[in-house]
Amino acid sequence: MLRLVTFGGLWLADDDLGRLPLPEKALLALAYMMAEQEAELPREHLARLLWSGDQEAAKTNFRKMIERVRKSAANGWRLPMEFTTSTINLTGVPVDADFMLFSADLDSGEHLRSASKLLTLRFLDGVDLPSTLKLWAEKQRDRHWNTLRDLFLRVSATAIDRADSMLVKEVAKQLLERHPDDVVVQEVLMEAHRREGGATYPLAALPRDMDLSVFRDIAIFPVQVIRELPRLVLLAPPGIDDGASYPARALLEDITISLCSLRSVAVVAPYTAERIRSHPDKVSQLETHAISYVIDTRMGPDGLFVQMIFLPSDSLLWAERFHLDPNLLVSHRKQVAQMVVAAISNHLRLSETMLADYRAQPEVYRSYLASSQHLNKFTLPDVRRARNAFRETLKMRSDFAPALAGLSRTYSWEWVLTARGDGELLRQAEQTAQRAVKLEPELASAHRELALSKLYIGDVDASLEAFDQAERLSPHLADAVCGYADALVHASKPADGLAKIAKAMALNPICPDDYFWIAAGASYFLGRFDAAIGYIERMEDPSSARRLLAASHAMAGDMTKARMHRRKAQELNPYFDLEKWLSVLPVREQWQKDIYREGLLKAGF
Repeated sequence: MLRLVTFGGLWLADDDLGRLPLPEKALLALAYMMAEQEAELPREHLARLLWSGDQEAAKTNFRKMIERVRKSAANGWRLPMEFTTSTINLTGVPVDADFMLFSADLDSGEHLRSASKLLTLRFLDGVDLPSTLKLWAEKQRDRHWNTLRDLFLRVSATAIDRADSMLVKEVAKQLLERHPDDVVVQEVLMEAHRREGGATYPLAALPRDMDLSVFRDIAIFPVQVIRELPRLVLLAPPGIDDGASYPARALLEDITISLCSLRSVAVVAPYTAERIRSHPDKVSQLETHAISYVIDTRMGPDGLFVQMIFLPSDSLLWAERFHLDPNLLVSHRKQVAQMVVAAISNHLRLSETMLADYRAQPEVYRSYLASSQHLNKFTLPDVRRARNAFRETLKMRSDFAPALAGLSRTYSWEWVLTARGDGELLRQAEQTAQRAVKLEPELASAHRELALSKLYIGDVDASLEAFDQAERLSPHLADAVCGYADALVHASKPADGLAKIAKAMALNPICPDDYFWIAAGASYFLGRFDAAIGYIERMEDPSSARRLLAASHAMAGDMTKARMHRRKAQELNPYFDLEKWLSVLPVREQWQKDIYREGLLKAGF
């Protein structure tokens, strides 16, 4: 038996010999003829389908394709098609095509399960379709999904046991990912969930004074509206399927199904969400699936942590931690689900302007995200690359506040990394951050960068005030909390700073290097020199923290390592002047400068 695979790619395989070495166009011709149930077609007709444009060139390409197919036959392969001077015919060699499943005569439950599994892949995914076959392929996809929906409704009408009910719910989520406004599927999903004792968040009615006339055109062109809906994915914590995590799993099921009833967003089906979560390059997967909103969840000793991220600008919209007591969760599940879904729904509404802005200028957001990637490493070359990249973003749109905030950070970081006391860098950092705040007063990252520039200028009180404002605007923005920690250390409150940076690390477990540097600095000023060394050693690139590392080893009594790291630090910055740097170092109390001077002098600076 030959097997023709059309979902997730396109190939023909022999059960015994493996894949047949046939050109993609020949396989496309086979798929087309089998799907259309055409045993014979004129060569000219297929040539026009497979190669758009110049028809003489199409005929030439078709002849070359036939030659390649015949070479495969000469090598002993059984072929399901043959060619005459005027036609292409299907032979009697049996071929089992995966799409034939949709017209198979199977038990309804098994048919639904198999069709659902097949549709986790895309028909002719990754195939270079000629323009003449793109519309045909879309029609085939629509037909497959319509068949799945028919099977779903048939099974849901007779589902009596738990297994059937679970299948109905999973397929409903899958269907709603494609058509979020399918009210019939929504109702079936809600009813199946309620029968199992699940809780859902009831949607608020539309305001009485809402002008419904604006929706008249939408009813006429539903498919266009569906494609414009933003996509949201709920990423469940790893291990959520374990039996021990039942309360949290049940709660996430409540949340997922309630989200499926929202009309303002298309919720990605769980099977897609699982693939995204487990993929090594999660960010690229989110972009591939055109995700606008990410609901990221994590389980920990303190319960369930939920955060909502607007992916185009990597902005944290909302975050909350829920203590999950297994003894109380059964009775409190509905209330927790209501709070989560209400918060998500509210932030979907609040971010509509941001979403519209992104859709109008997606290239600006993509450029901004690419620029921000350079700030993941705390090194001078990366900081300067980020600055050039942010400037390119601002050429596209000069009033884009997030890019201005990022540009401000590059000036502040360069001031730290060069350690030359260059006041011009701090002046540019402050002015750029002030412009970002003026353009977008609610942007937490703008206040964070203004606070950072104020800190290094030496205005510690103004810095703490600005960091406090950033935290009020976005309490769970890890970078703002991290900056606040840095300010507290410079305000001669290293214990408070260490507590703050611990919170930032909890919010951002895979944190960039500057988090570890700040934690190391706080530990150093608390006299915990071994802890400071440990934090710096966790940095991906510890070169920027060599001076602090050398001082920490010196204060811990390991002079050999202290001198080694001092030499490496001097290689990176041979112009470092200890007293000049200490004279501009913005700390509130003299004892901090004294203990830092002591460590650096012991290391040999």
